[in-house]
Amino acid sequence: MGTYVQWGRTPLHIRKDNEMNKRENIYSLQGFGKVFRFTVSQTFKNKGYLASFVIFVLVMTLMGPIQYLGQHAGQSAAEDSIVFDPSSVEMDKLYVYNEIGTEISIEDLSDLYMTDDQAKEAEDGLGITSDDIELYHAHDAELHDEDMIMDSLGKKDAAVFINVDDTGYTVSGIISKDSEVAVEDIDSITETVKDVFEKKRLENSNVSSEDVQMIFSGVSTSSVVEESDYVAEANRTVSQMNYMFYMLGFAMIIFIVISMSNSYIITSVTEEKQSKLVESLLVSVRPMALLMGKICGMMSYVVMLLVCGVIGSNISNAVMKNVFSISESEFNNKGFNFSIFKDFGVFGAVCLLLSIVLGFLAFGTVSGLFGSTCNKTEDIQDATGNVMMITMFSYFIAIGIGAADMDILNVIASLVPPLSFFTAPVAYVTGRIGIAVLIVSYIIQILLIIGIMMLSAKSYRNLLLSDSTTPKLRTIFKSAKG
Repeated sequence: MGTYVQWGRTPLHIRKDNEMNKRENIYSLQGFGKVFRFTVSQTFKNKGYLASFVIFVLVMTLMGPIQYLGQHAGQSAAEDSIVFDPSSVEMDKLYVYNEIGTEISIEDLSDLYMTDDQAKEAEDGLGITSDDIELYHAHDAELHDEDMIMDSLGKKDAAVFINVDDTGYTVSGIISKDSEVAVEDIDSITETVKDVFEKKRLENSNVSSEDVQMIFSGVSTSSVVEESDYVAEANRTVSQMNYMFYMLGFAMIIFIVISMSNSYIITSVTEEKQSKLVESLLVSVRPMALLMGKICGMMSYVVMLLVCGVIGSNISNAVMKNVFSISESEFNNKGFNFSIFKDFGVFGAVCLLLSIVLGFLAFGTVSGLFGSTCNKTEDIQDATGNVMMITMFSYFIAIGIGAADMDILNVIASLVPPLSFFTAPVAYVTGRIGIAVLIVSYIIQILLIIGIMMLSAKSYRNLLLSDSTTPKLRTIFKSAKG
């Protein structure tokens, strides 16, 4: 009796498997918790990521105070070099020749010589006393021309001339050709005499002593308000310069977040695919859960990193305020900090954090897809480069948008992803766009993320089990169709 063969029919067990796969929900997150916990634990077990975490937090805590103290020390040194110290000058005689009608007394030149107490403590041969200064005026018979005086100066003598020419008043210092007086000292002496002369000239012009003091105390630029700053303050926004710095800071945060997660996700997916571990995982874990577990696990690492960075930044503020008695306004912007998250209130901070989360989900999912197309270690660099190219492009464009600060560019950049992840929240909290534009921006971003996740659900399993070595978009779309 012959064997009956039915052509064109699929074996029963294969048909059941196919029916099971069809009934399987491709969007199922079964096993998400296991993958999430495993990813978090492995991330903190990784010495590189653990070291990065510690270094980042320490930098955020210490960089501000160190940078401030360094700037303060440099500023103090610069001020010390400008202020004349008569006790450190080695000089025998200082001649001051005033050829102008404005009268100056020895007492007016008190900044040029030591006090009695300083003279007692000064080393032998160092310092200028009031007896070392000789002052001559235009009516004095001893007043001679500069050439004659220069020839008569000793090695440790100096002279200062106050005269007038066609261009105005001049104050010039003179030393002999073989002088042992430091050039820096005669320059400081000349500047001091110039300030004294200017004050006396203003007082002789019936300018009050209070006004003279105000003129020579300098102008505080912090009290100068430009028109753009005034209008911005009235509209509860920030000036163009601050807008650029806020945009730079937030774009840097997004860039760091994506850069740290991109490499980890792609490398992790590729290693699991190479070791064939993924075939065992897919038995109990759904593909979508496998991808989202990795992304959310890495996101928790980054969130903890940012939270600790914020805490470290606040510790810096507290130390500078309470230990060094430096106000918060003086300390702000001394280095890279997270002030943007507290400068615009709770709602502003929520908007900024929401954009970080949405950007992480979008770029993290794309990283997982590109990682699933890698079949060997050499492919990781290409896959990582594809994601980082998009990230760097968005980062630099965001900085350019902040520098340009044009209304039309702010709106376009806030609506077009992936650029909107970097720009939209900053543009909103600084008053460049309204709440309606921000909401539309978030809707577009969420729709984009949903689209990427739907693509992932359709293609991620096939890509993991395939032998494709082409980390390109056409491989992903081809797998989604299949």
